[in-house]
Amino acid sequence: MATNTIITPTWVTKDVAMNFKNHLKLIGQFDRSWEKQNWGDKPEGAQIGDTVQVRIQQRWQVFEGQGLVQQSILNQTVPLTINHQFQVGMGWSSSQTALEIEKVQDRYTRPAGRRQANKWDAVAGAEVYKAVYFSAGSPGTPITSNKTITDAVALLHNNAVPDDELCAVIDPLTQSALLSANFALFNPQAQISTYFKSGQFANAALGVDSWYYDPLIPTHTTGTFTASTWAMTSASQTGSSITVDGAGTYALKQGDVFTIAGVNGVNPESYTDTGVLQQFVLTADVSGSSTATLTISPSIIPSGQLQTVTASPANDAALTFLGSTGAVGGTMSAQSSRQSLMFNPAAFAFAMVDLPDNLAGANAKTVGDADTKIAMRWVEQYNIQTDQQPSRCDTIGGVAAILPYFAVRLWS
Repeated sequence: MATNTIITPTWVTKDVAMNFKNHLKLIGQFDRSWEKQNWGDKPEGAQIGDTVQVRIQQRWQVFEGQGLVQQSILNQTVPLTINHQFQVGMGWSSSQTALEIEKVQDRYTRPAGRRQANKWDAVAGAEVYKAVYFSAGSPGTPITSNKTITDAVALLHNNAVPDDELCAVIDPLTQSALLSANFALFNPQAQISTYFKSGQFANAALGVDSWYYDPLIPTHTTGTFTASTWAMTSASQTGSSITVDGAGTYALKQGDVFTIAGVNGVNPESYTDTGVLQQFVLTADVSGSSTATLTISPSIIPSGQLQTVTASPANDAALTFLGSTGAVGGTMSAQSSRQSLMFNPAAFAFAMVDLPDNLAGANAKTVGDADTKIAMRWVEQYNIQTDQQPSRCDTIGGVAAILPYFAVRLWS
């Protein structure tokens, strides 16, 4: 059994403060409505592997004239799976309970819950960012200019993302740079201490409604390739897979971003040209040399209700990877970048459900944490053979990128 460290009042104070500072920030901004819609009425919650298909909004085209143009109902869905169960286990003897542990909830369960909150924040960020194709900034280059932020806001506006509730969750170094550059704008003097305690900037600024810093923001390391002139192997390729040639030796990573010459994005509401090259993200790792088949998002759809681009690529249209030295004879080295995120909450879903607490022979209780909005189950059971009382705190849930185009990755 693990050795217990008897907790002193000083240690408790520091531990609780640390956990309060690092409670959920990124995942706390995700859409939480799906858990109520799909699991809220299930008495025993859900189990690992439970999946629902989240139906996203219908896209309609508008036609002019008196003649009816009937359009198909296209039921697009995104899977949301309960695929993570995290737990913190601990234990103490009955003598320790009597002599040393006075407030189990304050000193043990709440810190354990907040440690799990940090785990969820880190896992959620790592899982959703690779689905996001819109990007601002450059790999390995710190964000020091407001323009990177305002460009990201413009990118979202260009793609009809609602501008209400727009939030940015950024890494601490990016926060420091932006705070230094915009101190008077972000923080009225009388409120500075409040905002530093909460980890949130003061008010809406630079087109973003709310700001948070999060030390748990994920890091993406780009793939690599030797001298390459990436190009489409043929014209009129569509869908979520394309074939390209002109490569040197390459090892590309899921989450790498690129553009294709002559292929602009379209506004999903008006179907008009945004005037900006559509960004694509790789949805799987791929390695090899000379030629490649890339799986991508969004799919290349040049017309119809689900149109994503102005046109399909031309034969030999050039590909340019974010982080490469160029499209012609360019190379790309592995570059690590923090992946801060700017998004409307509808971009991502976070669902958590209650675990059953009617456990035979155990004292169990499921409770909700008001700060982190996580349902946690605490279970303890006495072992008469060893005079020990093992306990555990569990959470169960899952995340998904529902509307990736409602988000932008801020590379730094």
